[in-house]
Amino acid sequence: MDEDKKLSYCNTKYPVILVSGLGFKDQNRIINYWNTIPDFLKQYGCEVYTAQQDAFISIPDNAIKLKYRILDILSQTKHEKINIIGHSKGGLEARYLASRLGMENQISSITTLGSPHRGTHLADIVLGRLPLPKYATARLVNLYATLLGDKRPDSLRAVVQVTTESMKQFNDEVPDAANVYYQSYASHVNKEYPNMLWKTMAYILREYEGRNDGMVGIESSQWGNYRGLIQSETASSVSHGDMVGMTQFFGNPAFKANLFFKQLIHELKEMQH
Repeated sequence: MDEDKKLSYCNTKYPVILVSGLGFKDQNRIINYWNTIPDFLKQYGCEVYTAQQDAFISIPDNAIKLKYRILDILSQTKHEKINIIGHSKGGLEARYLASRLGMENQISSITTLGSPHRGTHLADIVLGRLPLPKYATARLVNLYATLLGDKRPDSLRAVVQVTTESMKQFNDEVPDAANVYYQSYASHVNKEYPNMLWKTMAYILREYEGRNDGMVGIESSQWGNYRGLIQSETASSVSHGDMVGMTQFFGNPAFKANLFFKQLIHELKEMQH
């Protein structure tokens, strides 16, 4: 690929913002949430930003933070709209932003990756089956979130919101915005996955929601135009963390998230987003 073609490959009509999910901030000292994806995309002409979300606060609260982050980006870049790519809970915050916070006309597209649109039974299990009292668990998680940099973490509310019951209400109250293009991707951990931890989590969840990525079921991940499973010739099995390049913790190094994102954003460009 010559230099001109390379620099135009991911040069979308509108800039791209990456929205992180529950459990990690995209800027912290423990883990690089998006790994090398933003820098890689910039080499292909993508104007890309990260959302700087909090790790453990509610969907509405993070959506408000996302609104002002996007308005700041649009003001600085003089663009009219933005493309949102949301991983996990980040995809739900993008949906809330589009339909409940008056941002429909500033969003060109929302792409969700492994987002629990119908909830995750993992949240149901965490809230109902752990031997620790759930409020004691929440205090421990809030302490962790404070270390990550959250100023006012509310982990219990954040987890409750992605239960299967809560997401039924969410979907009733958060209809799709008419002028926004929605698409989604899922992934799954199968018996070929190279790490036992992810395989065990996927096995436990399979009883409740069928094939899943270790945290979210394939069916729950589907919203709008469902584009299929995230996988590659070198990796047929991709976990919830692998899809955004988080292979540092027991991931599948055979999956190259950079290449997946490059193709995803090139297709957004081709669709004039």
